[in-house]
Amino acid sequence: MKILFVAQNFQMGGIQKALINMLKEISLYEKYEIDVFTFSGGELMNDIPSNVKVNTGNLLLQLIATPFVEVKKRNNVWHIILRIVCMIVVRLIGSHTFYSILLKKHRNNCHYDIAISYFNDVPNQYFNKGTNLFVDQFAIADRKFAWIHTDPIKANFNYKACVKTYKNFDRLLCVSAACKENLINFLPEYQHKISVVYNFFPIEEIKELAYQYTPFLKGELDLISVGRIENSTKRFDLIPHLCKLLKEASINNFRWRILGDGPDLLSNQQLALQLGVEDVVEFVGEMKNPYPFIKCSDVFVLTSAYEGYPMVIGEALIVQTPVITTDFAAAGEQICNGHNGLITGFNIQDIFQVMSSVMKNTELLHNMKNYIEENHYTNKKAQEQLVLEFDVHDRI
Repeated sequence: MKILFVAQNFQMGGIQKALINMLKEISLYEKYEIDVFTFSGGELMNDIPSNVKVNTGNLLLQLIATPFVEVKKRNNVWHIILRIVCMIVVRLIGSHTFYSILLKKHRNNCHYDIAISYFNDVPNQYFNKGTNLFVDQFAIADRKFAWIHTDPIKANFNYKACVKTYKNFDRLLCVSAACKENLINFLPEYQHKISVVYNFFPIEEIKELAYQYTPFLKGELDLISVGRIENSTKRFDLIPHLCKLLKEASINNFRWRILGDGPDLLSNQQLALQLGVEDVVEFVGEMKNPYPFIKCSDVFVLTSAYEGYPMVIGEALIVQTPVITTDFAAAGEQICNGHNGLITGFNIQDIFQVMSSVMKNTELLHNMKNYIEENHYTNKKAQEQLVLEFDVHDRI
């Protein structure tokens, strides 16, 4: 079976890591021949399995598919100017027309059993990601799949665009049951196409990487958060405020480390200084291997406003670190509340109350740790779901 995955880029990110993990899983099966077409590269390109054939877009497509902040880091004036010009053109003619012109040049005559658009890709701003467009109009395949990684309503999916976009797709695969339910409510006319395939995790690899180095000397209580530092969805700006509330409650025996980079990093660092919590919150930066930090921490904290099926929670549980997370739609699919972690409301006071109770109750933390050690994380369910989509539905 020949399968094409279409990606926007392989920059550090949750969707990109989820794709890498899936490629590692299915590349082990001889019956699958895997190709990847990625519009742009990124630091995760080296993690793609060697038996997967990879094609990358031309320079113009690479620049469009790379976040502008990453283009600026290259210090190439011509690339920056070209990227700005492209942004202006997109505002004038629309991202659909712009991508159609670019992607047409990347069409090939290879025939696939399945072509997969792996990125959330519904135009709700000036740029859509283009992966749906390529699979729909320029990939030659018997069946076409689109992957959905988030809540369509909270992510501001455009209903009319979704109806038009997904009309020509055979399957719409969601990363969680909650995501599936939300998509069915959003697009009831496509209910028959919608199903679930959980994200895969390279479990043994993560466990091995977790022992690669010692990140810090253990303190009394070490907290960790990992992700792209942007506040609209991930809400990392809550962390300095939470630190202030904890200190005001005379809870000072902790250090909260934040791993990641992103557009709101500087503003969050400045906020920590303004609130006087720079002594307990540390912005570590982006780490290629964050797992030793996660394993050495006592609690992993996720403050997001919404998520699909966040990789970081699974990764924390694999290295046996309990989780405190906001109650996004699929939280209960990963966290058994009170056993391997705690689920809290989105309000800062709700998060504070749960965190303070854990930080004052070492027995609760100890019990959650024991539960995780006794209930190992596996890919079994995801494997069953994927086989159903790739093989069983092929015979229906």
